[in-house]
Amino acid sequence: MAEKGMNRNAQRSRRLLKEAFMELLAEKPYESITVSDVARKADLNRGTFYAHFDNVDDLMRSVMADAADTISEFLSQAVESGFLEDPLPVLTQVGQYLDQNRELTRKLVESRSIESFVFALESRFREWVQQRIPVNTQQEKKACAMLTDYIAGGVLQTYRSWLVGDYPGVEIAEVNKYLSEFVRTTGKVLPELREGK
Repeated sequence: MAEKGMNRNAQRSRRLLKEAFMELLAEKPYESITVSDVARKADLNRGTFYAHFDNVDDLMRSVMADAADTISEFLSQAVESGFLEDPLPVLTQVGQYLDQNRELTRKLVESRSIESFVFALESRFREWVQQRIPVNTQQEKKACAMLTDYIAGGVLQTYRSWLVGDYPGVEIAEVNKYLSEFVRTTGKVLPELREGK
């Protein structure tokens, strides 16, 4: 159900359920969160929960979709300058979102039910990058597809590693600085790929 078409009470209930779920994620593993836990934390009844979500997995998918939509919005608002030449503005926005929502995003990437979130996010990011790389021939199209897979996979895996603590003491600004250099350097090989070298 699209939230924009709902009345204020329904929107409020969904928001409270999502907030309660995110608080619970900070307290315990996703797999042990129940409908009763979420309803109790939101100070709502189970019937209200079921009016909006089928189960905890459905709620999780909704929270993941919200996060992916937010990041996609950053991508769509990003400056239209060449991403491969100057990726830092986009990476900064994405990194700030991840940092501000670090506990939630860390729990999401640690969850066993996260594959659909990561896949959706990677697909959106890959599509966004591909739209910013002009291609003229079939050879360029293949090279562009491989390049965007490489960049999207590398950027998202680096963020994932940062979220779960694989880079202790490293701030998101430093992660973005390195990623920006890696993307820029990788982008420099595109002309050679276009020539089929």
